[in-house]
Amino acid sequence: MAKRISIINFKGGVGKTTLAFHLGTGLARYYDSRVLLIDMDHQSSLSIICLGHKIWDNVVDDGLVVDRVFEPFFGQQLSITSEQAIVKKPKKGHFYKCMDIVPASLSLDDVEIELTSSSQGNAVKSEWNKRTLVCKWIMETGIDDVYDYIIFDCPPATKIVSQNAIAASHGFVIPVVPEAVMERGAPHLRGLIQSGIDKMLNELAPLNDKLPTYVPDTKLAGVVITRIASSSGYSGYTNDHTRHLKSLENEWKNDLLKPYIPQGTGVSECLARGVPVYDEPLSQNIGQRGINKDYEQLTGHLKSRIDRI
Repeated sequence: MAKRISIINFKGGVGKTTLAFHLGTGLARYYDSRVLLIDMDHQSSLSIICLGHKIWDNVVDDGLVVDRVFEPFFGQQLSITSEQAIVKKPKKGHFYKCMDIVPASLSLDDVEIELTSSSQGNAVKSEWNKRTLVCKWIMETGIDDVYDYIIFDCPPATKIVSQNAIAASHGFVIPVVPEAVMERGAPHLRGLIQSGIDKMLNELAPLNDKLPTYVPDTKLAGVVITRIASSSGYSGYTNDHTRHLKSLENEWKNDLLKPYIPQGTGVSECLARGVPVYDEPLSQNIGQRGINKDYEQLTGHLKSRIDRI
């Protein structure tokens, strides 16, 4: 059975998509893992990075996107099959031959709005059904037996689309930038997932159909520092980031994973070309700064923690 992981934070701009992409490509490259990325964010950044604009436009035009997984709630008889939804080997290089993706489209935001405003028969059953559509799709398609890891790139919100990912995930990873808002926001997000979303779903579960792909206790796999700003000071980071980093270290202790990922133009340049930093070991902005090695080590640490969940 695949280990299923959500990369989530309700704040935008913290590197969720960048982390999801590098965790997926890192698992495929360094561990020969079979990885499925599922883009749950209507902004579709992960899809565009993996596919490029032209192929992404084509799959969106053909309706072969994750949005279709939610169709049964609106009266459609069948959701999209795994063969239709999964784009095989979007990264053609040798290291990524075992990584696939289910892309998203901009209309996924419309799906979120419609799910929020719609109901289906019995109120209790309706609330359960709209939050377990991804669980049902995974069960119906049998993709759990095809992959070692399924990674959800969640939108900057904890609404129903994200709750579908949490319902199906064994664990979650919170990427954070060491800023004041994250000192409060990250602990709140952990509580919201474990004491809010999981609790609500567990109350609904006994009253509805059993789903083997539903996970009643989604565990924290780790908190990852991203985009930390470097400086010539004693700590190596700016004073502001150093101050908030210390608070995050006190809060999260062993759950705060190293190495911390530095801010820099090299990462965004790689993503614009649709390649992970692992492919740029000689680049001045990547290899010479060791960012490729940082992500490789971080992938190993995350893998170890995810495997223990």
